[in-house]
Amino acid sequence: MTNIEAENFFHSLDKFGIRLGLENIQILLERLGNPQKNIKFIHVAGTNGKGSICSMLSAILKAAGFKTGLYISPYVIDFRERIQINNEMIPKNRLGEITEKVAKEVNALKENGVVITEFEAVTAAGFLYFHKENCDYVVLEVGLGGRFDATNVIEKPLVSVIASISLDHTAVLGDTIEKIAFEKCGIIKQNCPVVTNSVQSDKALTVIKDIAKTNNSPLYIADINDIKISESSIYGTHFEYKQNEYYLPLAGFHQVENVCTAIKTCEILDIDTQYIQTGLKNVKNPARIEVVSKNPLIIIDGSHNEAGTKALSDYIQKYLANKKIIGIIGMMSDKDIEHSILNVIKHFNKIYTTTPANPRAINADDLAKIINKHKNIATPVNSPIKAVKQAKNELENFDALIICGSLYLASEVRKGIIDDQPRGTK
Repeated sequence: MTNIEAENFFHSLDKFGIRLGLENIQILLERLGNPQKNIKFIHVAGTNGKGSICSMLSAILKAAGFKTGLYISPYVIDFRERIQINNEMIPKNRLGEITEKVAKEVNALKENGVVITEFEAVTAAGFLYFHKENCDYVVLEVGLGGRFDATNVIEKPLVSVIASISLDHTAVLGDTIEKIAFEKCGIIKQNCPVVTNSVQSDKALTVIKDIAKTNNSPLYIADINDIKISESSIYGTHFEYKQNEYYLPLAGFHQVENVCTAIKTCEILDIDTQYIQTGLKNVKNPARIEVVSKNPLIIIDGSHNEAGTKALSDYIQKYLANKKIIGIIGMMSDKDIEHSILNVIKHFNKIYTTTPANPRAINADDLAKIINKHKNIATPVNSPIKAVKQAKNELENFDALIICGSLYLASEVRKGIIDDQPRGTK
């Protein structure tokens, strides 16, 4: 099986199948020899920041000399980003080999009435690859929620990490912070250390504390006040933590919250400060307030909910206040669109709305109507690539172009216009 055939196989499966329980992924993994039982995991859940925390932990563990697997979703440039070892995507030939084994079992189960979803199958492929490659650690990002997420099939991680919790995916996870926190905290296991941060809302923190206590799991709360920022820019932040100096090449104060959580996790894992410093200095996380061009200034951000666009708004306010900005916005229709866009449109002088190539995307015309109710500056351009081309043609009259609203939009734009040379060409 080629890597293209592998990707097509995964995409042919039920994409959004969600069922109460982990029975199907357990059955699939059992047929594959239960590779997950031989892996040391750091399991990360949360609404915002979990992807950044995973990237930080992976970079730090690699710097410490450990063979480190990383499982994330969604991808930005290349499907193979979802399964990495030491920041290298799974090679194309290995993806084909691993997927062939997974596909054989998925198809056999289907004949017996057991339907495996895309996320379950990719998760199984990741576990199989990490096991075969003898990873020392695997940083495992939850796909959706936590309690019934396919990644939660693992028995006991070394650490469970709960990133920032806010309202998102309310149709699936519940319509209150407490309900969502309960689902995220489903990754907390008996007698397993739990890490979260001090900027969690009181409602979320109460749930985290209660579930950790119920599971007899020690809870470590990373204190944002332990971090002292010495210098920050649109590119990153220099800071001090417990009298040690660090540099993080990810921008925005929200990343300071995330790095605080990552460092606390590394303290539990007994990772030396020098490796934390080296790892953080080299961390990459595409499409999270990412400066992809300095001149002209172009920034891509995959924020897609109210908390995420608030972080982007804070970044613009701090570093780009009073600048003339063109915005390109594309979103999924199942998001809290109105509350999300209100955070950012106040900073934009002109907006092109667009329609990401995803069946859940809101139409550019409909999104423009919503924006224009609040600020009459939006023009619909259905094609994201055409929207970027149009905006770039006008940039001589503006100071910056900011593209936001969805990781799907970020992926499409970054591949098609800005990053013509994706990472990893094996």
